[in-house]
Amino acid sequence: MSISAKDKEKILNLYDGRFSRLGYDVRTIGWGDAESQTLRFNILADIADLSGCSVCDLGCGFGDMYPYLLRRFNKVDYCGIDISEKLIAKARTLYPSAKFEVCDILEHSCFPKYDYVLSSGALSLKLDDHDRYIERMIRRMMEMSTKGVAVNFLSSYVDYQEDKNYHLSPANAIELGRRLTRYVTLRHDYPLYEFTLYLYHCQ
Repeated sequence: MSISAKDKEKILNLYDGRFSRLGYDVRTIGWGDAESQTLRFNILADIADLSGCSVCDLGCGFGDMYPYLLRRFNKVDYCGIDISEKLIAKARTLYPSAKFEVCDILEHSCFPKYDYVLSSGALSLKLDDHDRYIERMIRRMMEMSTKGVAVNFLSSYVDYQEDKNYHLSPANAIELGRRLTRYVTLRHDYPLYEFTLYLYHCQ
């Protein structure tokens, strides 16, 4: 079962609205600057040596993770997925050699398998029944991957939270991860108000 039509509209209104105002800009995706975006890519990609691996960038936005992965690793087979047709259309013009798809992964029972699924910022907008939503999303990411998942969240260890955002407790994230696999690592050691969860199928 997918997210509700109301929640999907909320997501699309936010990102498509920013795109209409800002165009191709990291702020459209919700990041303050290119440096913080690159730091997130660094942490997500630290899950493993991705050389020779297939990688799904879930909630890819403009697909800017694609050139980052090509610079850092050898022969990465990349696919970017997002629910926004407008963002994907722009991604295809920016990176014509990459594969992009418009897709809600919760709507489909059959999907390609990737070695790793990486997701940056896709689960930070507060939706109805958000705890259940993120568990379903991470379960599906694990089903789509054969080796592991890296996903980041806004941390609850902050002094201020905007009402539109969802901040997850790191302890709850570990508990969620352990329901899916024995092999869980949490990174809360970088200078952003968030953390990254690594989930592995085996060690």
